[in-house]
Amino acid sequence: MSRYRFAAFLAPAIAIASTLVALPVADSATKPEDGIVDASRLALPVPRTTGKLDAALARASGPVDVVVQLAGVPLAIANGENAHREGGRLGRAAQMTHSAELSRTQSALLTRIAALGGREIARLRIAYNAVIVRVDAAKLAEIARQPEVLTLRPVGEYRTSLEDTVPYIGASAAQQAGFDGRGVKVAVLDSGIDYTHRNLGGAGTRAAYEAAYGTGPADSRNTSLDGLFPTSKVVGGYDFVGEAWSGGADSPPLAPDPDPIDFDGHGTHVADIIGGRSADGSHVGVAPGVSLYAVKVCSAVSTACSGVALLQGMEFALDPDGDGSMDDAVDVINLSLGSPYGQKEDDLGFAAANAVRAGVIVVASAGNNGDRPYVTSSPGSTPEVISVAQTRMPAAVAIPLRIDSPASIAGIYPNTATLDWAPIGPGVSGSVAYVGRGCRDDETTADIEPTDPYLADPVGRIALIDRGACAISVKVDRAAKAGATGVLIGLVDTGDAVTFAQGGGKVFVPTIVIIQSYANLIKAHVDAPVRVSITPANAVPLTGSMADSSSRGPGYSFNQIKPDIGAPGASISAVAGTGRGEAPFGGTSGAAPVVSGAAAILAQAYPQRSPAAIRSLLMNTADTQVFVNPAIRPGALAPITRIGAGEVRIDQALASSTAAWDAHQRTASLSFGYQPTYEKITVRRQVRVRNYDRKARSYRITTAFRYANDAASGAVALDVPAKILVPANDSRDFDVRVTIDPRRLPVWTLNGGARGGDGFRLEGVEFDGYISIADERDDIHLAWHVLPHRAAGVRAVGRQIPVSARRPGVLALVNQSGVLDGRVDVFSLLGTSPRIPRAALPGPGDNLAVVDLAAVGARLVGIGGGAYGLQFAVSTYGQRAHPAYPGGFEIDIDTNGDGEADWYVFNAEDGAFGSSGRTLIYVQEAGSTTASAYFYADADLDSANMILTVPLAALGLTSASQITFDVLAYDNYFTGSVTDAIRGLTCTPGLPRFAAAGPPGGTVRAGLTSALKVEAIDGGTVASPSQSGLLLLYRDALSGYEAEAIGVILLKPGK
Repeated sequence: MSRYRFAAFLAPAIAIASTLVALPVADSATKPEDGIVDASRLALPVPRTTGKLDAALARASGPVDVVVQLAGVPLAIANGENAHREGGRLGRAAQMTHSAELSRTQSALLTRIAALGGREIARLRIAYNAVIVRVDAAKLAEIARQPEVLTLRPVGEYRTSLEDTVPYIGASAAQQAGFDGRGVKVAVLDSGIDYTHRNLGGAGTRAAYEAAYGTGPADSRNTSLDGLFPTSKVVGGYDFVGEAWSGGADSPPLAPDPDPIDFDGHGTHVADIIGGRSADGSHVGVAPGVSLYAVKVCSAVSTACSGVALLQGMEFALDPDGDGSMDDAVDVINLSLGSPYGQKEDDLGFAAANAVRAGVIVVASAGNNGDRPYVTSSPGSTPEVISVAQTRMPAAVAIPLRIDSPASIAGIYPNTATLDWAPIGPGVSGSVAYVGRGCRDDETTADIEPTDPYLADPVGRIALIDRGACAISVKVDRAAKAGATGVLIGLVDTGDAVTFAQGGGKVFVPTIVIIQSYANLIKAHVDAPVRVSITPANAVPLTGSMADSSSRGPGYSFNQIKPDIGAPGASISAVAGTGRGEAPFGGTSGAAPVVSGAAAILAQAYPQRSPAAIRSLLMNTADTQVFVNPAIRPGALAPITRIGAGEVRIDQALASSTAAWDAHQRTASLSFGYQPTYEKITVRRQVRVRNYDRKARSYRITTAFRYANDAASGAVALDVPAKILVPANDSRDFDVRVTIDPRRLPVWTLNGGARGGDGFRLEGVEFDGYISIADERDDIHLAWHVLPHRAAGVRAVGRQIPVSARRPGVLALVNQSGVLDGRVDVFSLLGTSPRIPRAALPGPGDNLAVVDLAAVGARLVGIGGGAYGLQFAVSTYGQRAHPAYPGGFEIDIDTNGDGEADWYVFNAEDGAFGSSGRTLIYVQEAGSTTASAYFYADADLDSANMILTVPLAALGLTSASQITFDVLAYDNYFTGSVTDAIRGLTCTPGLPRFAAAGPPGGTVRAGLTSALKVEAIDGGTVASPSQSGLLLLYRDALSGYEAEAIGVILLKPGK
């Protein structure tokens, strides 16, 4: 996907507080403490500067790749719900006729596009009715006018992120019972499969791999069928990317060919976990009886996965022989890939949802972006798709860091993470050498030039290396070759230690990852020297706990429980190109295929059950006793938005004759969503219980909270019937009522600025647990979750205020909430924009987000040390679950009156995409390639508002400087396109046209009324001609009531 990416920087969390104060007249001599809002709490400890950053928004020009969606229902939908399993509405001939009709329409359109200079890339008829073309951007408007065209959207891109596992999750028991996935077809959409490996039906020799792949990417043997493919295990497939495509700006084009041989190795690992089986039976995957399809959609030379290839791959999985009929569709699709902060408009998610509706099970990784609110990836965030979190391997242990000397810091430091590819072994001890960042200049780290010089000699010592800029494995490889006996990877950001996948290098020494505070402590004493030990003698078992890197939910677009289920994610599996080699393969990329294998076993056992029913069995029977991290939080259970229903147990799913799901959403969990309220409310869901037995059954229904303190608070209560009677081979529904008492809710401590990546804060305000449905035979459960927010209810009495030069106006503010004081921020109202019609907004699969401006304002603030800052307030129609995406805001500021922007102010995530969850405000001078950040964004989760703060000095301004600016709202997730704008606004920060003074602290007390005194300021009409009133932003407000634009009417003299 097209995204803005920024260099990573360190930032400790800083609390945000705002007050309602006057907007006084001020010149360059005015002191900020004279009644002006103090915004210094938003400040970063140290300003950040980015490198090679282009903040000016790209406008499409030249050749672009676009998905052109056509009118007409794709075959997967036309054939009916669960058609692949139960038989569809259309026979084979009718399916082919329907596909042919779609194809004819597509051909006619493509002929017209070709006349415009366009080139066909791909056609899609099964999961999606669309063509993908490359065409000059200047021709897009003409294509959009064609009668059969519904939408034109950009192409998205994504990233790829057993011996113990198989028995641990119950797969061995299922296999012994005769269920190993036999007869089930699984498509692996990934980097291809090494079908020459002994675990995947191949000869198991390096010579066989060379015969299939050749000696390098340019070898023709990897583009043609040579008698080695297909095999008895890998029975089909196709390469939709080729060997050279990288996904970068200078990437060679896609070069499809019929040979899906794997070079990268990611897909080979995934395939082996799902269904590998060696000829001697010594190695088996989760479902060793399955047939695999190698669908190559990811790069051989990078972690990028092509959006074009993925859509083609979905099409292939639903119609492998390409005849326009789904009679040969696969049963399960595995997608060990994704994009953080998954959006409902994602086109791959849309295609995956259609595949599920057609009867194909789709499993995807939750992502490897850690414990951050809403960061879980698409397409796994799509409601119909099974999203998989990563849990620890059965034999996993935590290896604490032991500091032996100096005595002042000696002790056990437990917050660490190990690396599967650099095992501790018997351990290592020694003195520490801090070598710095430790990247090298070579082909695996192309952006590093020159090699980072080592700050100390690591020979015979344990190297402490900062995270950042290149792969961790490359750093360890370099240190090992330089003579280090071990490595400590020091994080450069706050948060728990996380593990990392191998991304290059071959020589490794014992390595652990340590948190930032440990690394800083060692650096401060490194000359002592510091002596440390890394030893398994101090190991803490991690069985049944979360992998720290596993992405957290809830799902961004629907606030639903995601991920759905967890599975161990570091199984020993096949290594491409080795013949027989095996190695650990971690992350949610390794967890998803475990669940795909589990789904295949159930699909074999129950061939007519729908994907929703299969998912329900998996989730209903998962093990709920999953912990956060026994090494640093002993006994702490993982929240539902990290583990979903629990850790998969295939044998229990296979044995269950009962299933349950949300009757309307058809998900095997109950999501009550984000619920801001100042009144007691009740939210309802309906559960459907399915009895697969041949006799009627009476089930007991009980509820439980995940955490005892949540239950004891009385803030949330669940009401369910005590029992339900379900006839034989039938289903019945019951209601679940969640009642929220806002008086008892905890204080909301989240925000999207400094705290935007703090998953533990989400844990403090969400409520979750399980509903159990049990009889003498089965005991199943449904996870439930709600995110309530104790709300204020501030509203203005009236929408206009009359004032005159001599007589101020008064605006009454009433707080309708009796449970929370309402915080109000007052800005000069400088511009408004009408709501974009609903018909113009994107829908699922459109690969486009629209950010719809409602109002913008500005005010002068103090930023500490007697300095001024300028704040821009932006309010939109519609909320964003997280302020980092997809809402980008850019203020283009003209400081010299020449009609051209001199500065850009904009929001962006702190670090690489999905890396921190914190949102910063950057300032960039026009023409510069660097930008600086001084403040966090002032924005909440699930909010429509954002406040952007910038020092006046950074813009070369004083409070008396007049500026003209445009406010642009743009999609910073999919396209980078501007979707709304308010232009030509002029103001003087220290001389508004109208100013307002309110109650101390900027708060309207719960259940009470306060007043704003509004005055006309001499000279303000000339200094700030765009101000038409006041923009009031309300914190902790109900959805849709976070802002009000209040007009101010300036009366003529004498009135």
